Amino acid sequence: MVAKRRKKSRGKIHYSKNRSSKKVAIRRSLIVVLFVAVALPILFGIYKGLAYTGSFFFSRNPYFELRQLKISSDGRLSPSQLREYTGIQIGENLFSISPDDLRGKLKQVPLIESIGIQRKLPNTLVINVRERVAVAQIRWNSRSRPFLVDRHGVVLPVTRSGQSLPIIEGLKLDQLKPGDRIEKPGVSQCLELLASVDQLGLGSQVSFSGFDVRYPDFVTATVNGETTVRFPQHSAREKLIRLVRVLQLAKEQGHRVKTIDLTPDGRNVPVTYY
Repeated sequence: MVAKRRKKSRGKIHYSKNRSSKKVAIRRSLIVVLFVAVALPILFGIYKGLAYTGSFFFSRNPYFELRQLKISSDGRLSPSQLREYTGIQIGENLFSISPDDLRGKLKQVPLIESIGIQRKLPNTLVINVRERVAVAQIRWNSRSRPFLVDRHGVVLPVTRSGQSLPIIEGLKLDQLKPGDRIEKPGVSQCLELLASVDQLGLGSQVSFSGFDVRYPDFVTATVNGETTVRFPQHSAREKLIRLVRVLQLAKEQGHRVKTIDLTPDGRNVPVTYY
């Protein structure tokens, strides 16, 4: 009987401990909630106070009013044009001008590729613009006038100097306008070939005058004004080096090359001569 009473008493003690631990947990939770409810308004007030203090010393300080706006470009956009795009006025506070907003405005201009912005305290803002460089013309359907395109496939307005660039044809697009980016595999391969010529220093040996991208598996290019070359949709640099070797060998043998097919992956390259 004594042992049974001890078991019962132990059970009662265990039960009371559970109840007390639950009460402690509830109290702690209430304390945490109360602390958060009190701390959040205080922290928010501190944040607002610091923001106001910062604006008082910086964005509202007449010492940092814009007095000099230096804008430059490596292309044809004039400083006055760029200033108009930015909408910046002399007398604005230097710290009230957001670099991200400024870049967003300038990025809307199709000719602009990248923008550098620098504050020079106390009153000068420097903006350096790098413009896109056209590397080819592009005809987006058989009835359209060609646009220009840069190395990234971004469409640019037509210029007189751009009319001498190699032309990419064979596209079938419903519409195209400056600022659009063309992400067609054939166009990407053409741009990669043009870039590889410059990177490898092959301009004196390979000159592209036109590309045809109408077929999905290969690109047809006119090289040196007389040779039709078929390129696959990959390995632009490798195929370009192989093209140079074929042209050099033909020249040594006194042949004028009519067609070259670089689409096979084997060592033999199908070639025809005039």
